[in-house]
This record gives sequence, C-alpha cells and structure tokens, in this order.
Amino acid sequence: MQFQLIVILLVALVLILVTVQNPNPVTLQFLSWDAEGVPLIVIILLSLMAGIIMSSISSLVKQVKLKEKIRSLQREIEELKYPSLVTEEEIQKTEEKTEK
Repeated sequence: MQFQLIVILLVALVLILVTVQNPNPVTLQFLSWDAEGVPLIVIILLSLMAGIIMSSISSLVKQVKLKEKIRSLQREIEELKYPSLVTEEEIQKTEEKTEK
C-alpha cells in the first residue's frame, strides 16, 4: 500500500513537471480527425487513462478465468476427499429403471 502511494506521487510529480515545462498547445491528428490547440497534458492524461482502462479489462478477464479454475480444482479436491460410493454407470442404470 505504501509502495503504491509512492508510485502514484512520483507519477503525479512527473505529470506536473511536464505540464509546467510544456505549456504550449499541440495539434493532435488521428485518422481524419484533427484537434488544434490541445494542451499536451490533456493528451498525456487521455493516454494514461486509456492504458489504465485496457490493463484493467485485461486483468479482469484473467481474474475471472482464474476463479473458474479455482472452483474447478476445489470441486476436484472435494471429489477426491469424499469419493462417491455409487458409480456413474449405476446411477444411469437406476435412472433407466425408474423411467420405465
């Protein structure tokens, strides 16, 4: 937690220094879109936010997959701890008899 705070403060300090040293507006061109007079800090912050959003989505997908794997492994552990006394074949035979 303390390490994260230090990193956040360092990033904020760098952004402040970039803002102070680069007050001139820049022209941004993207595909057929042009934006003139955009402050450099706005472009930097938008890029930073886009990176945060993309990495958050990527982490979320990975976390969901890992949780599914954990649940699967927990079920397998439970099955190995308490093995079923009845086999799948016996269950199917019983079901077939009850249906008739």
